[in-house]
Amino acid sequence: MANSTVSYSDVGLRVGLEIHQQLKSRRKLFCYCKPELIKEEPDFTVIRYMRPTLGETGEIDPTMLKEFKKGRYVVYQVYKDKNCLYEIDEIPPHEVDRESLVTSIMIAKLFKMKIPDILVVSRKQYLDGSVPSGFQRTILVGLEGYLELSNGKKLGITHICLEEDAARKISEDAEKIVFRVDRLGIPLIEIGTKPDLNSPDEVLDAALRIGSLLRATRRVLRGLGTIRQDINVSISGGARVEIKGVQRPEWFKPLIDNEIKRQLKLIELSKVLKDRGVTDEIIREQEPVDVSDVFTDTKAKFIKKALKKGGIVLALRLPGFSNVLGEEILPGRRFGKEFAERVSVIVGLAGIIHTDELPAYGISDKEKQKLFEKTNSDPEKDAVVIVVGPKDKAYAALDEVKERAILALRGVPPETRKANPDGTTSFERPIGTAARLYPDTDSSHIRITADILEEAERKLPEYPWVREEKYIKELRLPPEIAMRIVMSERSELFEDIIKLGVNPKLVATVLIDLMTSLRREGYPIDDISDEKIYDLFKIFKQGKISKEAFPDIIAFLSKNSDKTVGDALRSLKVETISLNELEKIIDQIIERNLHLLKERGERAFKPLMGDVMRVVRGKVDGKIVSQTLQRKIAEKLAQIGKE
Repeated sequence: MANSTVSYSDVGLRVGLEIHQQLKSRRKLFCYCKPELIKEEPDFTVIRYMRPTLGETGEIDPTMLKEFKKGRYVVYQVYKDKNCLYEIDEIPPHEVDRESLVTSIMIAKLFKMKIPDILVVSRKQYLDGSVPSGFQRTILVGLEGYLELSNGKKLGITHICLEEDAARKISEDAEKIVFRVDRLGIPLIEIGTKPDLNSPDEVLDAALRIGSLLRATRRVLRGLGTIRQDINVSISGGARVEIKGVQRPEWFKPLIDNEIKRQLKLIELSKVLKDRGVTDEIIREQEPVDVSDVFTDTKAKFIKKALKKGGIVLALRLPGFSNVLGEEILPGRRFGKEFAERVSVIVGLAGIIHTDELPAYGISDKEKQKLFEKTNSDPEKDAVVIVVGPKDKAYAALDEVKERAILALRGVPPETRKANPDGTTSFERPIGTAARLYPDTDSSHIRITADILEEAERKLPEYPWVREEKYIKELRLPPEIAMRIVMSERSELFEDIIKLGVNPKLVATVLIDLMTSLRREGYPIDDISDEKIYDLFKIFKQGKISKEAFPDIIAFLSKNSDKTVGDALRSLKVETISLNELEKIIDQIIERNLHLLKERGERAFKPLMGDVMRVVRGKVDGKIVSQTLQRKIAEKLAQIGKE
């Protein structure tokens, strides 16, 4: 795992955030379809092939070119009555959804941003197939804002864009990728920050603050997939690497620490290669060599299988790369993995094999030596990379190997990488450039009128950190709890529940501590809707359940998403009991344990309390049980003293 002792200032750490948040709306951004995910099977499919086009700069974006090289076709799953022709790119877009436009401007105002008088709809190329048209429509809404962090630092907010969400990926293989268009067109905003963050703690603080601010508007969607966070990480001497899909706040630190370690190692390897005299020209002049005959009698089963299917084994000499591809860039991840991932993602072959790791995989030392001979390589200085597969893919794979080897001389290549749960990352694609963008010829410019600005201004919410101060002063919440509830995803639910007259500290404890504890135990707490939690507190306020019943009811609801709070009460047989009934239960338990009471006196309270709670847990408040039991013990001891 990551080195926890890394000095972020010494390595010149700079991190920026990109946050994509779906908005609440009655329609999609450029059509009138309902913005919802659909569980039913689709009615029909549409097949498309994607190709890159020149961007506004007159260039083809390298990201789009890499996607095109994959050669896959795209299948779109469509619903006859719930999708429209716009969603499969058969008609131009409708006018932009005003509700979403106002929301995006309101959010821009919260970040003190400059809002242009005229908004332009642009096209951003997406050749991964996630948009049937091959581009996403996006609108720049705000520029040059800021967010004040907990430590007083002003984090620059570079832009806010209003965009249509992409289609939902269902499956993919080497030949095709399948998307469902139900998510396509749901309004979302993209928020980009400057790389002003210099530690994982600042990144976490910024992400939580932005999230709480968005939720405070009550005009954003919540739940899995409604918010997506990416981080841009760089260090001195490195390059900007975009890490996509940071699903949980606790991922920030391991991802950042590991990216620092990775970039430091890549910079080190770059110096090693340059010291050995390796240049771009030397790498470029290397040509692939067909070495299939080396493996005529091989024991490597995967090579035998590929050759029988008509495939080839292709080799490439990498001058000066001896013992470089085998270097660990992270614990358990060698430099050769960077080459293998690139080949797998772009070309579709399983990966590469290099001489630093041989003999292995059934490839003998003798076969390894023949590879050096066939490619005119020096075993002391060079490395040889081989790929196995169909001829066209094998040559394409070694083109990628050569390109990655050249990038190794630069140190850290700017690229987009996918976040893995273990804190590592995997190659996705080169970073996109301005060549992806160009004006949308199907959409009119949008004039921001005074009434739009006034509507956005009227709906501005209170800043969460201002609310935090009120919680401390007016609700008398401890500062730690006040801060956590404001940053919580259920902060708006907290506001709604305390209006019922429920004790704020109890509400905060349930929403933060109890639900976090149940999540750690494996309960899918995030599947419970706010409406159900609100109903639970409403029933509690009516005196129908006690707070001791909350853990069991919430656990039940998390595992039964189709059930109501009423269903939970019936299934768990949760019901309140009167004070008279409680006293009868306590009297019976005391009578059964008279010997204990006579032996221990008042010290019998603890075991007796345990016996009582086993009977009445969830049916009456624990404080009432404790007070009643203490009174009953005192009465019984007084009676025994008179006998």
